Parts: sequence; structure tokens; C-alpha cells
Amino acid sequence: MVSTKLFFVSIFLLQSFFTFSQNLLNTSTWSVGYGSVTGFTKIGGQYENKREYGIGPMGTSVILWKAIPDSFNNADGGWNTGWISTNHNKSYRFSVWIKKTNSNHGTTYLGFYANNNGSLLLNNSYHSNPYFWYGDLPMLNRWYLIVGYVHKSSHTGIVHNGGIYDGVTGTKIKSITDFKLKNTVTAIRHRSYLYYDTNTLDSQYFFDPRIDVINGSEPSIDELLNKNNNATLNFEYDAAGNQVKYYHCLNGTCYKQKRGVYARISGSRNDNSFVENTEQHNEEILQSDFKIYPNPTSGLLNLHLHNLVFERIELYDINAKRILQMNTKNKEFIEIDLSAYPTGTYLLRAQQTDGQFITRKIIKN
Repeated sequence: MVSTKLFFVSIFLLQSFFTFSQNLLNTSTWSVGYGSVTGFTKIGGQYENKREYGIGPMGTSVILWKAIPDSFNNADGGWNTGWISTNHNKSYRFSVWIKKTNSNHGTTYLGFYANNNGSLLLNNSYHSNPYFWYGDLPMLNRWYLIVGYVHKSSHTGIVHNGGIYDGVTGTKIKSITDFKLKNTVTAIRHRSYLYYDTNTLDSQYFFDPRIDVINGSEPSIDELLNKNNNATLNFEYDAAGNQVKYYHCLNGTCYKQKRGVYARISGSRNDNSFVENTEQHNEEILQSDFKIYPNPTSGLLNLHLHNLVFERIELYDINAKRILQMNTKNKEFIEIDLSAYPTGTYLLRAQQTDGQFITRKIIKN
């Protein structure tokens, strides 16, 4: 029974960034460097297309494709993928994570191509240059998941399902254009760009481009967003803002954390039978050996671990979505830059080597 409980609770706790086999694009060819790579032909100049390690939308260090505009009013980075064999009797979902920094100069694009003049609007008219969306993202310095749909040739619907999703809240904030395939199509390709940006201080980051066949086995939008609507983290604090009680709730059942093992608690957070005999950490030790400053912070957050040994540090937003994770083994001092994150309340969790967690409330001004 304990292993079953651990499995379900781990749905939220473990990083939900999956390498889905459904993706028809192979991003394993992305290596640090400039220009094109196998399967992805650069748009713009060699040095306007850079791949480098950075923090992705799930808060982990990954390889990002970076568009670096020059001062000319033309292509500034991105790609056309190679042609992917396609069945016009199937529907496909295109997606990519994008973040723009510094300014809204230029235009961001997500689109596709179909061979044999096969890209159609939902009214069956031909479109020679199909983009699901182009324009400015709602906010700078924030990841967005852009999702576009290409329906099978027999599709008769007129509803547009595509959208732009906020990477922090997981909310669909904008609907975008759907397309369909002509019955002559045998291949499609993914394309995403930055164009017409003359501000050389700008950057646009791309991550995890995908083409998924829509057949019921493709990852859900919530999975792409690393979102689980049924799982929550519940914390309680003392007057000083230190965490004293800590729960994981999934489908109405709550668990308390105790030395790496989840013990079931009857009822739910809204049930009078809820048991609150959770473990309390020794605040005297925490005050002397675990220091976080400044808090509140407007950007940099410093962590002094001193004699405590931690496996990792995690940061959650107010909606209990993990937005940052880092390994901290053998580190005594850690600096976290929160300047790109919105103002608000965050939850920092530090996992000790014995399985226990220390959780603190962080205020970002």
C-alpha cells in the first residue's frame, strides 16, 4: 500500500518533464553551438542561431535554441525542420515553448508547411504561408507554450482549438488559428521564427518543439505544461513565516511528509476529521544552520546551508507548480536569481539527505 501511495503522490513531486516517444521531431540533435543541426535548418544568419544551456520552462538546465537579432530588418533566428512523412487521414498537434527578452521589437512565429499545396484553412481554402500565430508574446521574460492544430483532410469542424498557454499559471490566454490537410499531403514540417527584430539587445529562446499525432497517446496539454490539476501542496506557517505543517493532497486524500515516507491522513483539507499531528522541524537548528536572505527580495536570494546537507532545492509558485529545481550536494552557499519571476509568494523546499524537507515562504517584490 505504501508503494501505491508513493506512486500517486510522486505524480506531482517528481519532475514531469517527459521524453515523449510520440514526438515526431528529434531534438536530441540539439548540441551547444551555432547554426543548423540535423533535422533543423536555421532561419537567419549562422550567429543569429545559438544553442546554449539555460533554464527552461520547468526550471531545469536544458539546451535552448536562442535567436540573436542583428540590426537588419530580416530573419533573426529559428528553424524549418526537415519534412516528416504524413498521413492526411490523421490530425497533428504542433507546439513549442518560447520566451522573449528585453523588448517587443520584431515578430514571433509558429507555423507549418504541407507539401503538394496541401495547407488549408478550415473553410477548405488554400493558404500558401500557414502560421498558427504570429505577433508579440503577452509578457517579456516569461515562457509560453504555443500549440497549433492541423486537422485531417476529412475534418469538417470550424472551431479553432489552438492556443497560447502561460507557462507559470498554465492558463490558455489566447486562441490561435487551426488548419487542415488536403488529401494530397504526404509530408509536413515545423517552423518557428523571430523576424524583423532590429534591437541587438533582444533575445528569443525556443525549447521542446514538437509534432504529435493526435491519436489518444499523445501527451496532454497539462502534461506538456507539467501540470496536475488533481494534486496540490498544502503548507501551514507560524507567525514568523516558517513552515510547520506540510501536506500533499491527491484526489481527496492527503499525506504528510516524514523522513521520505508518506503516511496517509484520513479525509481532506476540508474535512473535520483531518489529522494534524504532522512532524515539526527543530527551529533552533534551522535558525542557526539554514539562512535565507534577503526575504522579501527583489531579485537575488542567498541561501547559507552551513552544517546542513541537502540533495536539492526546489521553488514552487503560489499555485503549487514547481518552477525551479537545482542539485545542491556539497554546496554551502547557493544564489538564486528571481528577477525574471513575477511579484508574489513562492515556496522554497530544501530536501535533506535523510529525506526530510525544510520549506520556507519567499516573498518576491
